[in-house]
Amino acid sequence: MNDSLLPQIDAVRCTGCERCVEICPTQALAQMYGKAMLLYPERCIYCTFCEDICPVDAIALPFLIVFAGRQQTKGES
Repeated sequence: MNDSLLPQIDAVRCTGCERCVEICPTQALAQMYGKAMLLYPERCIYCTFCEDICPVDAIALPFLIVFAGRQQTKGES
């Protein structure tokens, strides 16, 4: 997965409540130095559970938007 698309954790906002660590289905997150960290990025399945449960909005999951090209219909040039 592209590093820029991984969950971004704002250490300043993180209160260390561990909710995200507990809910992560792949154990990609861990608590270190009293803050949540994405310790195993290769495990992240982009489920959004961590972002949804964070009470202080310290976790953001960026999304990649891809626009499909317009397909021509029969008779168009």
